Amino acid sequence: MILKMKAVKWVGIFSFAVLMSIYSCTKGENKPAEQTSDQHQKTKADTVITKSTILLLGPDEEEIDEIKKRQGEDNFYTIADDANYYSAEIFEAAPATIYTGYRIIGFPKENYVFDKNKSEDKWLVIDYKAGSQPKIYSLVDYYRHITEK
Repeated sequence: MILKMKAVKWVGIFSFAVLMSIYSCTKGENKPAEQTSDQHQKTKADTVITKSTILLLGPDEEEIDEIKKRQGEDNFYTIADDANYYSAEIFEAAPATIYTGYRIIGFPKENYVFDKNKSEDKWLVIDYKAGSQPKIYSLVDYYRHITEK
C-alpha cells in the first residue's frame, strides 16, 4: 500500500512537471491582443484580451504551496494529477486552448476583469467569445461542457 502511494505521488510530480513544461513552452505565445497602456492601467490587469479565446489557468508556485498547506502534500499530488488529466483531455479536445499564468485578466470590450486571486479553485478555464461575458469553468466542468457537444 505504501509503495502504491509513493508511485502515485511520483506520477503526480511527473505529471505536474509535464504541465509546467507545457506552460513554459507556451508562455511566449500569450501575447495580449490589441493591448494599450491606457487599457492596461485602467483595468490593472496582467493582460488584456480582446479576441475570442480559451484560457486554461493553473497555479503558480505560491498557490501550489498554499494548496499543499491547505490540502496536505499527499492530497495536493492527487489534485494535481487529476488536474493534469483534465488539462490533457481539454488540450486534446480543444487544441486552441492557451495555458497561461496570468492572474488578473481584463476583457475591456465586456467591461469585465477576472481576478484569479478571488477564486478558490486555482485550475480554471475561461471561455471567452467576443461580445459575451467570459464563462469561467473548473477543469472538470469545462471538460464535461466540451465533450457533451
